[in-house]
Amino acid sequence: MSGARSSGAPRALANLAGPAVLAALAVLAGAGCERRVEILGVGPWKLGKTTRKDATGICQPTELPDGRAGTWCFRQPPFGIGKKAAEVDLYFAGTADEAPLIELQLKVRGCNEDDIEAWLRQHFGAATEHRGTRAYWRTSRMFLAAFLPQDPGRCVLRMLPLSEGSEIERIKLL
Repeated sequence: MSGARSSGAPRALANLAGPAVLAALAVLAGAGCERRVEILGVGPWKLGKTTRKDATGICQPTELPDGRAGTWCFRQPPFGIGKKAAEVDLYFAGTADEAPLIELQLKVRGCNEDDIEAWLRQHFGAATEHRGTRAYWRTSRMFLAAFLPQDPGRCVLRMLPLSEGSEIERIKLL
């Protein structure tokens, strides 16, 4: 008898409540599902969203490695990575206020490579590639290179949109 009741209940509910209630129930049923959001930066700096006008600190015109005119912004508020504060450098494709962020660099002095890599795994998942002291992450929209360490006691994280393909390839050759 319980089988007949449960199989008829959804049909009875549909007849009484209509499609609007069923749509609301479907939304609520999906609310408990865990969805992983793709991370496109850290703190207030996001690839594809941050523009030159969002930068604080000191900004100076610069020539990007591929010869384009760009802007380098430094002395941004530090960003915490684990127990360390990272210096933040931002690079923009152009000098106008609307110029998009094309590279986010985090420099950690006195870094512990294991702590930094644990923080990266926690926030970005497993690295897609390892080469010596370097680890790389690639998502559908971002590339992240971690130099662990780049120099003794200094780690550098570089995040770029995939649209910066030539710079990504140059970084992988460093």
